[in-house]
Amino acid sequence: MERAVHRGVFYLVCSWIICFGYNGITQDLDTKLDRFFESKMGKAHVAGLQAAIISNGKLTWVGSYGKNDYLKNILVNDSTLFMIASCSKPITALGLMKLYDEGHIHLDDDINDYLPFEITNPNYPSKTITFRMLLAHTSSFHDNTPLLVSLYTFENGGDSPIELEQFVKDYFLADGSFYHPEKNFLDCEPGTVKDYSNAGYALIGYLVEQITGKGFSTYMQEEIFKPLGMDSSYWFLEEIDHRNISMPHEFIENEASEGSYKVLKHYGFPDYPDGQLRTNVSDYAKIIQLMVHKGKFNGQTFLSESTVSEFLKVQFPKADKWQAIAWNYNEFNNWMYYLLMPRLPSHTGVDPGVATVASFDPEKGNGAIIFANTLTHNFKGHKILYMDMLKRLLKEGKKMD
Repeated sequence: MERAVHRGVFYLVCSWIICFGYNGITQDLDTKLDRFFESKMGKAHVAGLQAAIISNGKLTWVGSYGKNDYLKNILVNDSTLFMIASCSKPITALGLMKLYDEGHIHLDDDINDYLPFEITNPNYPSKTITFRMLLAHTSSFHDNTPLLVSLYTFENGGDSPIELEQFVKDYFLADGSFYHPEKNFLDCEPGTVKDYSNAGYALIGYLVEQITGKGFSTYMQEEIFKPLGMDSSYWFLEEIDHRNISMPHEFIENEASEGSYKVLKHYGFPDYPDGQLRTNVSDYAKIIQLMVHKGKFNGQTFLSESTVSEFLKVQFPKADKWQAIAWNYNEFNNWMYYLLMPRLPSHTGVDPGVATVASFDPEKGNGAIIFANTLTHNFKGHKILYMDMLKRLLKEGKKMD
């Protein structure tokens, strides 16, 4: 289970790197990319996939491949929703940054000024924890991964019956049923150490609720998704009125054959703001477009340019010289990876039956998105998804300038 330590898969991408050329300048882009993705998906054992290219700030290409549900032979199309795991975090961060942009909060405010109860690190109870720390993973809150995994609704499927507020109380308060003073907190002062925290992003969602007086999902629909035209983005399965949602898949190796796919149930978890968004690449591209257009959407200001600059700025360089707000300039955490790949603000997502990545150049306006419905488990699969596919899309985006 790798959602909480999502970068673990990338340590494997370190032995060698292959550059792929193009199949001839006379070939049509769609044909070239169709052949490329169909070949690579088979080698990586990915059942279904959706990808996008943003070039010069515009969504210029979307491709959909493989099976939405392998066993039922249902195909992925451009409208299919994918659960995107931790690629949800930049969108959760956007919800809070919108409130910052509107003057409702300051990033260095004490979060306890906005909570109905006090949350501290029991090892440093007098130290302030700020919004900025939560957004940049330096809050000193630690993921109790076995606990978080145990709360997934794998067996029965569907959304979690545990409300976000209840999860926050149970996880962060001393009398909570999920509380553990060692496993849920680092023994370090807030703001001094980078430690990727899903629980911290769940708390961001709850803080949004307290500041706005609205449920997090409701606020995001009304203030983020609707204004940005993200009509295919949902936090809960119960909100979706159609069945065009990609099923999560697991590829099972079999020495006697080529292996097979297991289709998992749609699942959820109570800390949903950290990774439960279901959307498609066309909707997600609008988040990247907002970043590269410095806060403008369709020519209108949605965020101030200074807020976007803050979003993309490294926040605690002494703790981590690459970590901005949600986005990370060292997402793949391997120097060999960046020998041939550009160091761009990026985010990945890993969950059972889910593998996602988004990366973009805020200056040139190019970017790429990949949503897959199968979690890769070996070096070859990781390399194909996070190196070969992403590199190809970014290179095509540059050529479209």
